[in-house]
Amino acid sequence: MNTLYVSDLDGTLFNKNKEISDNSANRINACIREGMLFTVATARMPYGCDYRLENLNINVPGIVTNGVFLYDFAREKYVSAECMNENTTKQVIEAFRENQMSCFVYLYKEDGIRIYYDYEFMTDQTQYFSSRAIEKCREVRLVEDLEKVLPGGDVCYIAYTGAEEVLKPVCKKLDRIEKINYSFYLNIYNGLYCLEIFSDTANKQNALKRLKAMLNCNQTVVFGDNYNDIPMIEIADRSYAPENALKEVKNIVTGILDDCDHDGVAKFMTQEMKKKFKTPE
Repeated sequence: MNTLYVSDLDGTLFNKNKEISDNSANRINACIREGMLFTVATARMPYGCDYRLENLNINVPGIVTNGVFLYDFAREKYVSAECMNENTTKQVIEAFRENQMSCFVYLYKEDGIRIYYDYEFMTDQTQYFSSRAIEKCREVRLVEDLEKVLPGGDVCYIAYTGAEEVLKPVCKKLDRIEKINYSFYLNIYNGLYCLEIFSDTANKQNALKRLKAMLNCNQTVVFGDNYNDIPMIEIADRSYAPENALKEVKNIVTGILDDCDHDGVAKFMTQEMKKKFKTPE
């Protein structure tokens, strides 16, 4: 049976230091060498996690940005993207403008991502205008009018960070726009709220379906700890959560693993390898 193993990163494969321990990397790499298919699914952008995965020999595309992209870490290439049409994008930009605000617009082309913004002060939002983004994206640029750059690619992601009371009115306008989903959440590292908008077809579940078909797998095993992992868990043949996962997640998975600081996913993968190849303890 051809099985695909997919793990969330933060709180699942990553420990609390946002790292993959040497023990986890060694165990999972051993499984990959034996021919097991292992990859990751994360809310992070590719450039927000690729450097943290350097010691892991991932052999199939990963699911990134909560399913907006399938990304080949080995070749540093975007495999596919779920995008919004131009009319929908204009409505989203207008929702910000009507509240005297702006946003970062991410355009996708086969050669990579381009990020555009239209106010100089937005460079202070390092969550989106980061050194990693500047290094890894094809272009990060200030423009006079966001709408004028839209014909240059497919818009896959729109984002902004600010105070909760400032962004809530934008969310109310977004609720009236069709064919989009958005995430609105507190960034615990800076105390501000993040508003991120993407196509209504972009989620971890749809991305997992595409990846499963691409790899011709007949079984999926999923690891996750948070709400955004539930869509994957719902369609997985088996699913597992680390002990530190949310209660709501632990209540619906097949089993519970050691927490993220004690290599729960990697230990499970080792046991799967032993069962597959009947290696001795």
